[in-house]
Parts: sequence; structure tokens; C-alpha cells
Amino acid sequence: MAVETIAPDWEFDRFDDGSQKIHTEVQLKNYSKFLEEYTSQLKGIEEALDDSIGDVWDFTLDPIALKLLPYEQSSLLELIKTDNKVLNKVITVYAALCSEVKKLKYEAETKFYNGLLYYGEGVSDTSVVEGESQIQMGRFISFLQELSCFVSRCYEVVVNIVHQLAALYSSSKGATKIIESSGVHFQV
Repeated sequence: MAVETIAPDWEFDRFDDGSQKIHTEVQLKNYSKFLEEYTSQLKGIEEALDDSIGDVWDFTLDPIALKLLPYEQSSLLELIKTDNKVLNKVITVYAALCSEVKKLKYEAETKFYNGLLYYGEGVSDTSVVEGESQIQMGRFISFLQELSCFVSRCYEVVVNIVHQLAALYSSSKGATKIIESSGVHFQV
């Protein structure tokens, strides 16, 4: 049977019995009911969270407070265990160096960044009393001494990392290979 095409000027008779309007209203009622239930659930969650967030520790009411933070008590030597003893040593050295870098970064962020950023702030050039700049610099000398020691320590750690990488990735043919590292790529 051949399919007949309908001419573009042909138009079906539109019969409106109101069923589409009734269906739309039913769907709209279902959607509004869903939104009301969802809103009430969200309000319940918000009220439950408000009670716990609003509780601030008051020393006069509770003289003892518990600090419930997880703490890792295992050392690097306990975490690094393979059958290959040379690999254990290599990984232990790099893990210790990465740990040292992380500690140095934390110390720099908490101890030295703000001191360097805000030194001399809040003092205008016109209102400086005679000798005030020298007193401020004198107070800053101990901070600079600590910073100098910190930079020296960072230098030592970086030199150690470069030496360790050079020993691991030795390209000379005559050097003894500690471990085959041609396919090893460390993450940053």
C-alpha cells in the first residue's frame, strides 16, 4: 500500500474536548504537590543543621571541650613496605623529602608571608617621627634572621632533592645502577 502524502494546504479539523486542559491541570497539581513536599524536606534539613551549627562552645558552661580531629600515627617506615629493599629505601627518602617540603611550605605560609607582606604598612611617609623607621627596622631584624635560617634550610632541602634525583636518574654508562628508573615518572 502506498503512503499518501498530505498536501500542505490540508488542515485537520481541530476537535477540542477539554482533555488537554484537564491533563495540564492534573500535571500542574502534581508538580506543585512535589514542590511543597520538597520544600518541607529542605526546611527540615535546614532546621536540623541550624541547631548543630549554632552551638558555640562556651567556657563558662562547659569547662572541658573535646577536639575530635583524626590524627595519623603511623610513620613513613610503617607505610612503605615492599619486597624490594632498595625500592623501600628510595621511596622512604623521597617521601621524607616531600614531607619536609610540605612542612617548609606550611611554615612559610603561616610565619613569613604576612610579615613580609605587611612590613611598613599603616605608616605614611609624612607622619614618620625621627628615628621611628630605625626602631621599626630594629624590631624586624629578628624576623629577618629567622627568615634567613628558613631560606638556608629550604636551600639545603632543594640541594638534597636534586642530589637524590641525580643519583636515581644517573645517565652515565659506567655508573652502577641502584635501581632501573628509565620508566619511572614522579608526580609534581
